Amino acid sequence: MNSAKIATRPVDVGMGVVFAMALAVTAYLLADSWGGGYWVFGCTTGAVVCVLAMTWRHRMWAAPAGLVVAATAIPVASVAGLPAEPGPGTALGLSVLVGSAIRTLGAPGATAVAAGGLAIVAGTWLTDGATAVAMLNSVGWLAALVIGLWPRLAGGKDA
Repeated sequence: MNSAKIATRPVDVGMGVVFAMALAVTAYLLADSWGGGYWVFGCTTGAVVCVLAMTWRHRMWAAPAGLVVAATAIPVASVAGLPAEPGPGTALGLSVLVGSAIRTLGAPGATAVAAGGLAIVAGTWLTDGATAVAMLNSVGWLAALVIGLWPRLAGGKDA
């Protein structure tokens, strides 16, 4: 399979559409509530993580790279007075990356990615408190953990 191709299967195209919709809704809601260009940082961060999520099958470093982008966005948004991060688009991309990595990587790599995802969730709670963004990130990480572990625990072929 050519690693330069990002969306080659219908599921990839569908995932791309969902990512684009999540980013568009996030941009609209942030522009409506915060005003001005406050949506730019969160949507740019989300777009980077979503593109990484689209390439996870081709690059083993996609999940760690997505975690680094999200981990960097948390303090930057907090210090700059921007909306909380990771926003919905970023959280969705991270969920795909973390779940996929847990499902396909060996135990040490899967554990490291799961721990990195948990660190992102903790960072969101520490910088923003009990907000809708913190809850969204917590639910996304938990869903990724369950979906990633399910084949392993069920004794499936991906275990």
